[in-house]
Amino acid sequence: MTLNPTALPRWEPPHPQQLPELRAELLDYYDSAVAMTWMRTALLAGRSAIIPDVPGLNAPRDEVAAQILIGSERLTLADAQLFYATADMTALALAAAASPPRERVSLSRPPAESGLIVFEEPIGGSVEDLGATLAATSGTGLGGEAKVTKPVVAVSWSRWTPDIVKVDEGTVRWSWRQPGRGVSTIPRAYRGLWLTFYTPSGSFSRLAPDTVVGTAPDGTAVTAGQVIGITDQVWSPSLSWDHEVLLAEGDRFTEARPDTTDAWTHVLYTAWQLMADHGGSTRWTETEEIPRPRAGAKRDTRQGVTAPATVHVVNVHTTRRPPRQRAAEDAAASTGRREPQWSCRWPVRPHRRDHCMNPALHAEGDSQHEDRLIPGYVKGPKDKPLRVSDTVNLWDHQPEGQ
Repeated sequence: MTLNPTALPRWEPPHPQQLPELRAELLDYYDSAVAMTWMRTALLAGRSAIIPDVPGLNAPRDEVAAQILIGSERLTLADAQLFYATADMTALALAAAASPPRERVSLSRPPAESGLIVFEEPIGGSVEDLGATLAATSGTGLGGEAKVTKPVVAVSWSRWTPDIVKVDEGTVRWSWRQPGRGVSTIPRAYRGLWLTFYTPSGSFSRLAPDTVVGTAPDGTAVTAGQVIGITDQVWSPSLSWDHEVLLAEGDRFTEARPDTTDAWTHVLYTAWQLMADHGGSTRWTETEEIPRPRAGAKRDTRQGVTAPATVHVVNVHTTRRPPRQRAAEDAAASTGRREPQWSCRWPVRPHRRDHCMNPALHAEGDSQHEDRLIPGYVKGPKDKPLRVSDTVNLWDHQPEGQ
């Protein structure tokens, strides 16, 4: 059976002031044996896209890989500047990302070398097979095909090269599992960005207790209420590692299918573009900074946090912000389980333009170009009433073939 993907409740975002504590939860988690067990399970199940290995090491390969992966993510979070994208900012990034970024991947595009951004609204959905998760985590032989769509709500990033991780026992060799391309070795000269996408934790506890999520060996149905004691008693942070992606410096973006890491990457990169402050009439966003309370700062020091604990709250600039009524209509139409649609906020979506940074050198082919986002607008004469379609398209379905 397949579980109706609308069964999970909507994403309830944290307050921006909670981001330092959310980061602290993740840091504690990545120091725990629970994280090691989960990562080894993910590796054995083929769910990890980036796989490290240390040839010749006298230890299980999955154990070595899990230790390197969670250690790398912990270092990223400890160095990460914290960002919070408001609902309007999230919707704007989604609207502008309808077409992929035109510029090549640039290591200088992110607003910080390492960062963690939480979106007030989801930027996509990730399908989880609850039966498979239960079978892998419980060891009870349970099975089934219960699937739910979890919202993708946060992303961490850092600059990355294969030599960034060093171990005393030997050289780390990295491989990349790509859909439709198999597993390939990552060359040592690779330079790029490592992205980790996060979804809310606790799928089972967020379901109605009588929801069927699997089948016992004797054929009887297993409900969410029955398995909460097996899985959700184990402590976990508010967010869960879902997918990871590498962006190679200089690569081009291509069209992406919905419900893929490519689509989520387009939204994140577009958000970075919008956050770049060009000043004047091209300014898209404004940022409020919330400092970390002193008591929390002491905890950050104990955990080895090196980045400033200030939270950067990113919102659409007041000159471009949609009316509250339009934003409320979009919010009411959203399920909170995947990316919202912007049928009201921007009747004509923001779009891209290839902007020449130095026209005088254009003829010689020596000018630099930058991907600029052009504001959305309302078509028609200003003295005519605004006409907005009443049609609302919701992307809240289970993707075909997943």
